[in-house]
Amino acid sequence: MMVVPEGASMFQLNMSQVVDGHTTVEHALPLAEVYEDVKQLWSQTAVGYNPTLNVAYGGLDGEHYWYAHSEVWRHPILSRFVPQSVLQPRSVRRLTAPEQDFNVLRVARTATELQRAGVRTSIGAHGQREGLGAHWEMWMLGLGGMTPLEALRSATLNPAQTLGLDKDIGSLEPGKLADLVVLEGDVLKDIRHSDRIVQVMQGGRLYELPTMNEIGHRSKPRKAFFFEGLSGEQGQVPVNDHALEDYLEVGHVCRH
Repeated sequence: MMVVPEGASMFQLNMSQVVDGHTTVEHALPLAEVYEDVKQLWSQTAVGYNPTLNVAYGGLDGEHYWYAHSEVWRHPILSRFVPQSVLQPRSVRRLTAPEQDFNVLRVARTATELQRAGVRTSIGAHGQREGLGAHWEMWMLGLGGMTPLEALRSATLNPAQTLGLDKDIGSLEPGKLADLVVLEGDVLKDIRHSDRIVQVMQGGRLYELPTMNEIGHRSKPRKAFFFEGLSGEQGQVPVNDHALEDYLEVGHVCRH
């Protein structure tokens, strides 16, 4: 049985979970620095580490970092598939702070140190900012010192191995599920290229961006979202209660 607890921001509890052999520890260790005692203890176990940098403990987190440091509402993919009336209120008026207040940078450095000590580290986007949040996690690991390949591994093979799914997913190998992301750019030179997506294959079906029409073995145009007009351009989210309830019901917006 896999045991995947939340860390609850208590260091002693985190170490107890490691000693007890839990599958993973989710959320950042609530310490500014991690020393050899933690590295040596943890690396002798198979317990994975999922720091969830988008909500890292101890100070400002990854979600706030990327809202402050990038124009999220103008993201060429996200802005097409999230209604502007949902995306812009959260991202246009950006709050910022001194760089040292973003504790997530220290958390990412700790994750890098643990990874190199032998602890299998994974991303965990925590539901923050659909789609883009997973890329933020990889980018933050890069800011914490990981190479692009290490960051990619933390988003693919590491979590697959930790959860026992690596026979089916996590790497590109014959016999595994045909789930692929095709990028325009060299992500091994710059991890920030990870969101330059031009095609996605899921279960052997190929979709192109920015339309998300199915291509390849068959041609199947995507149906318009309710917030798109006949031309495919974004309109406003309907304001009547029934439309909003329908929108929430299908899971496009996190209720909390």
